[in-house]
Formats: sequence, structure tokens, C-alpha cells
Amino acid sequence: MTLDRLFGLQEKRALIIGATPIGLATQSLFIEAGATSALSDPGADPEAIANAVDQFVAEYGQIDILVYASTRTGTYPLADTTLDQWDGMQDYNVRGAFVAVRQAVRHMRDSGGGAIVAVSTMGSVHPILMGNAAYGASKAGLNAMIRAVALDENCHNIRANTILPGAVPVGDPEASAVRIGGPAMQPGRLMMGMGSCEDVAAGILYLASPAARFMTGQILTLDGGFLIS
Repeated sequence: MTLDRLFGLQEKRALIIGATPIGLATQSLFIEAGATSALSDPGADPEAIANAVDQFVAEYGQIDILVYASTRTGTYPLADTTLDQWDGMQDYNVRGAFVAVRQAVRHMRDSGGGAIVAVSTMGSVHPILMGNAAYGASKAGLNAMIRAVALDENCHNIRANTILPGAVPVGDPEASAVRIGGPAMQPGRLMMGMGSCEDVAAGILYLASPAARFMTGQILTLDGGFLIS
């Protein structure tokens, strides 16, 4: 018995923005699920992000799925956080997502709809590490934006959801970041240990697949039990 009708992505064209560990794992799983998938890493440059979406549509005809996996991480003592560090977080984690989603929506409207998934963080809803004011705030903004997109674009058959990974590899932090500590570093708080990028990719596959056709404007949390520890 096959579950392709629920989790298959045959004939779907999926663009992943961000060559992060999660982005790479997601592309691999999407291809396994039957999608035509491409990964682009335009950084935080708005023109490059918009061009990446347009070029994908020019090459493959349309965009059915957009995953925004681009992420800038780093913890900084609040009193020492510079505006450049703050702005860098916002550029990657919110501004870049806005440009990518806006461009994808324009194309999805023309082709009858689609699915959008944004990669956020547990730190956007609950403190995990100290020094996460800039990172957590940027991802909280991402959460709010995606929920608004889900409301605005439902009439165009576009679903939009967010996934919140807990303790999983998300890429190297900025060179200026400082390891400070916090709740996630306390013994026993990671009930199930570290998660993997493949764990997150599986959640993204669900949100992008027909199995989640009745789900939009939601946040899927993958925290390995952190919040109940």
C-alpha cells in the first residue's frame, strides 16, 4: 500500500531558499517524494532572492512549493548587541523571507495556488538560549508574517505554515556571536537529545504535502520535549 496520495510530491515543483543543513535535507527528501526541486542560496539580497524565484519559474514553468530555510543565527549579550548584528538577523530571517514569499505568491496566484513553509525556531516562542533577543525577535516576526500570508492568500488556494525546530543543526553562527548558555544547556532539558535535519525535513514534507491540505496559518513545533522538560 502506498501513501503517495498523502505524502507524495509527484509533479510538484519546489524551490528551497537557503543552503542550510535543513534546506539541504529538505531538498533531498522532496526529491525522494517525487518533486522537481531546486535549492538556491541568494543570501539576504532582495534582488537576488526575487530573481531566484523568477528564474525557478522560468525554468520549471511554475512554483508549487516554497520553503524559506535561509537563517542567520547567533547569540549576543543584549547590552553589547550592535545595530549591525540586529539588522543582519532581520535581513536574513524576516526581510528575505518577505521578499521570497511575496515573489512566490505572485506566481502561485497565476497557477492556482501552492504551499509555503518557513523555517523558524523554538526561540521565537520560548527562551532557549541567553543572548537570543535579535534572533528570537526576527523569527517571531517571521511567524507573524506567515500567519498573515495564510489569511491573505487563502482565497488564492495558497497555504502558509511555519515549522519550529528545537535543538537541531542550523548552520554556523556569525563569527562575532558569543556562546552564553541558557535553558537548553541545562542537564535534562533536551529530553530526546539533539534532533536531526532529517527530522525537520520530515515535518516540512508534511506541511508541503497533500496530507496537510486542511492546515494553514499554523506552527508545527519539533522540540524533542523541551517545553515539557
